[in-house]
Amino acid sequence: MRFSLFIITSLFFVLVQAQNSDTIKTQNLSQVEISANTKPSISRSTNVLQVITNDELLEQGIQSVSDAVKRFNGIVLKDYGGIGGLKTVSIRGMGAEYTAVSYDGVLVSNIQSGQVDIGRFALDNVSMISLDIGQSDNIFQTARAFSSAGVLNLETVVPDFSNKRHAGYAKVTGGSFGLFNPVIDYKYKLSKVFALTANGSWQRADGNYPFIQADDKILTERKRRNSDVDIYRTELNLFSDFGKSGELRTKVYYFDSERGLPGNVVVGEDYATERLWDKNFFAQVSYKKDFGQKIKLKTQAKYDHNYTRYEEIHEKYDDGKLINKYKEQEVYLSNALLFQLNNKVNFSVAEDLSYNNLDKEVDRFGNNLANPKRYNSHTALAFKYKSDILTITSSLLATYISEKVKNNSGNSIYEKLSPSIGLSYQPVESANLRVRASFKHVYRVPTFTELYYPSVEKKLKAESAKQFNLGLTWVGEYGGNVENYVNASIDGYYNRVDDKIIITPSMFLATTSNVGNVDIKGVNLRLAAISQINKEMGLNLVVTYNYMQAQDVTNNSVTYKNQLPYTPQHSGAVTLSFNNPWANFSYTMVATSDRYSKLTNYKDNEVNGYTDHSISLFRKLRLKDNELTIQGNILNLWNENYDVIAYYPMPRRSFSFSVLYKF
Repeated sequence: MRFSLFIITSLFFVLVQAQNSDTIKTQNLSQVEISANTKPSISRSTNVLQVITNDELLEQGIQSVSDAVKRFNGIVLKDYGGIGGLKTVSIRGMGAEYTAVSYDGVLVSNIQSGQVDIGRFALDNVSMISLDIGQSDNIFQTARAFSSAGVLNLETVVPDFSNKRHAGYAKVTGGSFGLFNPVIDYKYKLSKVFALTANGSWQRADGNYPFIQADDKILTERKRRNSDVDIYRTELNLFSDFGKSGELRTKVYYFDSERGLPGNVVVGEDYATERLWDKNFFAQVSYKKDFGQKIKLKTQAKYDHNYTRYEEIHEKYDDGKLINKYKEQEVYLSNALLFQLNNKVNFSVAEDLSYNNLDKEVDRFGNNLANPKRYNSHTALAFKYKSDILTITSSLLATYISEKVKNNSGNSIYEKLSPSIGLSYQPVESANLRVRASFKHVYRVPTFTELYYPSVEKKLKAESAKQFNLGLTWVGEYGGNVENYVNASIDGYYNRVDDKIIITPSMFLATTSNVGNVDIKGVNLRLAAISQINKEMGLNLVVTYNYMQAQDVTNNSVTYKNQLPYTPQHSGAVTLSFNNPWANFSYTMVATSDRYSKLTNYKDNEVNGYTDHSISLFRKLRLKDNELTIQGNILNLWNENYDVIAYYPMPRRSFSFSVLYKF
C-alpha cells in the first residue's frame, strides 16, 4: 500500500506534465530565481525553533557547525576533542540517534551507528543553521523528517549574482596546532535557466595540543598524540528554474578524510596508533512544482555511499594489526504533496522509500557476519491551520521496516504509528505574547552496530519516546525604536523514553544496552536583545539556559533515579556582539555543570563542569566591486583544561586567523 501511494504521487506528476506538454514546448524560459533562504519566525512556532543566519555566523566568530550548535538551547554536544574528533548532538537528553541532520532538505543517513558526525560539515557554503525540537511547523517536507525528536537543518547558499554572470570567493584560514584551511567557492550563471556553484576545501592540522592530566604522576607534561587530520570536501550544485515547469536542484558531494584517533588518556601511557579513513559520496536531486495555487509537489532522490576503514597497530593482535572495513549504501526516494485549501488551511501527504545495506569486510572475532539489509517505508499525513493569532499543526507517521540478514536468523519487521500535534496561540491581540504546546511520539529502531557487531549487547528492543512541551514566547520593542527589541521564551518539557538504549562512548565502536525507562524533565530559557546605538553601532545579546533532569526510572534498577551519562543538569551560553565601523567584536561563553561518565553516579565517574570563553574580531573592506573580510579568533580564552567526554581533553587556548576575498 505504501509503495502504491508513492507510485500514485509520481503518476500524478507525470499526468499533469503530459496535459501541459504543449504549453511547455512553447513557453519562454524564465531567469534563474535568485533569493536567499528566509529566516523562519522563532516566536510564532508551535515547537522550539532556534536559528543562526550566515551574517550571525560571521558576527559571532563561529568557526564550525559544532561551534554553532553549542549556542543552541536544550542540546548536549558530545565532543571527543580536537579538530578531527567525533561530534554528535543529543536533544534534551534523548541521545544522538534521535537527532536528524538535514542537508538542504534531505536527511543525512548513518544506519550503522545512527549518529551523524556534524564535524564533517563545513560552514563555508552554509547560509543558515536551524534546530527544530519536536515537530517542525513546515508540513511540506519528507516523511522521514517526521520520524526524529528534532532536526538540525543545514541550508547551503543560494547563488546571488546581482548584475554579474559569475561570483565567488577565496578564503584561507591558519591557526594553532598546525591548522591550515584553504577554501575556494565559485558561482556561474550558465544561462537564464541554469546556474552552477562549486565549493572545495582542504583542512589539515597536527592537533598535538598540550593538556594537563592531574592524576598522572608519571607523564607530567603531555601532548595529545595521533590527533592529526587531513580532510577534503567538494560540493557541486546545479540550480535549474524552468518557470511554470518547476525548479530542479542537483547536488553532488564528496568527503574524504584521514585522521588519527588519540583515544582516551591513560595514566603513564602516551601510545596511540588508531587511524580512521572516511569516504562519503552522495548525489541528490530535488524537484519542486506548483500545480496552480492549490497543489505543490516536491520529489527528492538520493544515492549515498560511505566507506570506513579502521586500523589499529598493537602487539596484542596476532599479525600486529587490526583492520576493519565497512561499506554502507543507501538509495532513497521521496514524494510529497501539499494541498492548500485556502490561505489558512493546508494538508500534506508524503511517502518515503529507502534501502540500506552494510557490509563488513574483516571480522577478527570470527563471528558469522550479518551483512544486514533494511527496507524502509515512512508515510506521513499532516495538517496545518494558521491565522494571525492561532497556529495548529498535526501529523501521523506510519513506519514500516523490514530487515534481512545474511543467515536469515535475525530477520525482523518493525511497525509503528507515531502522532504529533502542536499549537501556538496569541491570547491578547495587542500583546506579542504567545502560548505554545506540543506533543510528539518518536519510534527508534536499533542501529546495525547495536544489533549485529562486537562489543555490544545483541538483543535490543526498539525505543519508544514521547515528547511534551509547554512554553511562552514574547517579542517587544523598547526605547521607542523598532530596531531595539527583546525576544524571550521559556519552555518546560517532559520526555518519556521506554526501553532506552544507552550508549557508552568510545572513539569508534560504542557499547550499548537497554536501560528500561527514562524520564527527562527540564526548562529552557532564551533571551535575545538588539540595541541600535546609532546608525553605525549596535549591540546583540543572546542568553540561553537549560535545566535538565534525565534519570533512569526502571523499577528495581540499581541505577534508579541516577542521571543519564553525559547529561548535565545545568548548561547555557552567552553571546554578545558589538557592531561598529571599525572592527566588529563578539564574545561567547559556554558553560556546563558537572555530569557523570557512566549510569552509576559515583564520585569516581564524575566529570567536572567547565566554562569556555572565546572572542572574535572581524572587519569588512570594500575594494570597488569586491570585498575583503579579515577575521581573528581566540578560543578557550582563559586556557582552561577540561573534558567534554571523560579522558578526551579539549584543546586549551588556541588562535585562528582568516582572510576572505569575495569577487
